[in-house]
Amino acid sequence: MSVTKRWSVRSWPWSVTGAPGPRWAWLLLGGVLLAGALVAVLAWLAGTGPYTALGNTDPGPVVRLGTPLLRLLVDLSATLCTGSLACTAFCSRPDSTGALTPLGYATLRDAARWAVLWAVATLLLIPFDVADTAGQPLADTLAPAHLVALTGALEEPKAWLVTAVVAVLVAVGGRLTLRWQPAVALLGLAVFGLLPALATGHSSSDAGHDIAIAAIMIHVPAAAIWLGVLVAFLRYGRRSDATIGRRYARIAEVCWVVLVASGVVDALLLVPAGQLVGTSYGLVLLAKLVLTGAVGLIALRGRRRVLASRSRLVGIELLALAGAFALSIGLTHLPPPAFVGRPVTAQETLLGYDLAGPPTLLRLVLDWRIDALFGPLAVLLAVGYLLAARRVGGWPVGRTVSWLAGCLVLLVATSSGIGRYAAAMFSLHITAHMLIGMLAPILFALGGPLTLARQAAPPAASHWLDALGESAAVRALTQPIAALTVFAGAPFALYFTGLFDAAVRFHWAHLIIDAVFLVIGYLFVWPVIGVDPTPRPLPNLARLGMVLAAMPFDILFGALLISTHRVIGNGSAGSNFYQALALPWVHSLLADQRTAGEIALAVGEVCLLLVIAALLLRWQRVDEPADEAGLDDYQRILAELARHR
Repeated sequence: MSVTKRWSVRSWPWSVTGAPGPRWAWLLLGGVLLAGALVAVLAWLAGTGPYTALGNTDPGPVVRLGTPLLRLLVDLSATLCTGSLACTAFCSRPDSTGALTPLGYATLRDAARWAVLWAVATLLLIPFDVADTAGQPLADTLAPAHLVALTGALEEPKAWLVTAVVAVLVAVGGRLTLRWQPAVALLGLAVFGLLPALATGHSSSDAGHDIAIAAIMIHVPAAAIWLGVLVAFLRYGRRSDATIGRRYARIAEVCWVVLVASGVVDALLLVPAGQLVGTSYGLVLLAKLVLTGAVGLIALRGRRRVLASRSRLVGIELLALAGAFALSIGLTHLPPPAFVGRPVTAQETLLGYDLAGPPTLLRLVLDWRIDALFGPLAVLLAVGYLLAARRVGGWPVGRTVSWLAGCLVLLVATSSGIGRYAAAMFSLHITAHMLIGMLAPILFALGGPLTLARQAAPPAASHWLDALGESAAVRALTQPIAALTVFAGAPFALYFTGLFDAAVRFHWAHLIIDAVFLVIGYLFVWPVIGVDPTPRPLPNLARLGMVLAAMPFDILFGALLISTHRVIGNGSAGSNFYQALALPWVHSLLADQRTAGEIALAVGEVCLLLVIAALLLRWQRVDEPADEAGLDDYQRILAELARHR
């Protein structure tokens, strides 16, 4: 009997067969108790050392112990919420109408419940985190006026407020929706909710923070998805078909590789090689890496046996991951050795690294610093595309060349000397912005990735791709007026409203800006010159009209950058970032900004002309054969009429 037939509407919120089995709950309770005990022991062993190392006073035992334990509760509830949503998105697929299957419904409702706990625990954590950061007793920070003032002055409590709002939105959304596409959007929202605290943690400080923060933003969501999907598998795997087991195996394998790679990168930046064993932070980090690596190797080796026999190895995997989770919480309470007692330059504090000198052509070409997010992403996109093209066979070479060129542009814009200097100089920031937001999307759209993915993917994945491609959000964003408005208006909204002034000093904000403009650019050029079919097919005249309508806005944007007398990115919201950086070769910030405007004009117009050229070529290749076919049909009809006469 299939899973769907054994489910009833009354049993949906609980399990496949009605009441949930007790084993998963006992395993989860054991993992929570183990993690809590480890966190408490680490906090007790650390004592007042972390506060003394940072020059703070001791906030008292309640804060020393309560802060990491509440952080554990926040992170566990966030993990279970995110993992349940990942199970909804990846371990179930929508029916023909887009509605959730019973398994998807159950995991979505679990996510909504965990989101409520996530929001409550985050709100409880805020006064503890304020007291812990300020080095004050909890009783002193609970005074409303004092708590509000400290929360406004400190970065991490404000990040927790953002997380609490996200958790509330996920809880409400999880209760209201019954469809798969909104559930995928909630998964993206939950992953976003994990990031604010990371953006203000250890990885965001001093030397190497540009790489460390990108690595930790990959590391934590991978850990949350792995552990959360594992709990969902333990709860529902016995009562459902083998699909959830097979998909959990694939998710765990990918997450383990990501965890190990990003964890090693973060460790190399936060702990010097000679202090890995000689410091408390290094020992805890080493234990976490060893535990994560061991559980991954054991799980990967016995995965088939586990899925076939449901052996105890999955329970051991859960307890081991809970231990690694607790060690991660312990690390948030300890100062990294790389940041204690080491003098740093102003450039290392603001950028994460030092610049060798002015941006000569040789430095822009050869002075690389791999971006921890977009560098690996560009390589993975290129390798994945090549493997998919090989699997399909006979894939057009021109599309492959275009896609690989787009990956190269993305890599150069973020990891070459251009990317290295983009964080320090507005002119090179705009250069990278134009390459990422205009040139790379053009090349990606000409590669036809969605068509290739549908042909190379298994039926289940193709079903997911079709559901996402036909979603209401994609249809709305590719609607001509909406796509043109977002594409033309986004630069003005970022650079002429003070938003960039507030974001310029944060590397995580630069990552978000690059990602958003890459998506916006792709959503604009996809309906115009994209090889893949769109939810709203447009006639060629409408495509040409979109490009011609975008050109004046591009010219206006460049002209405003040249003519404005306000230095963008140097406002008080960003602590006068460019002025504080004080690069000796930038003699005038306004002159550098005028150079940025000239670059925006040149690159933007060239890219739009490339779009027009690609559109005209497409027009010739698509319409002329259609016209010839129509003429042949017309002549055949005339011949048939003549024969009858």
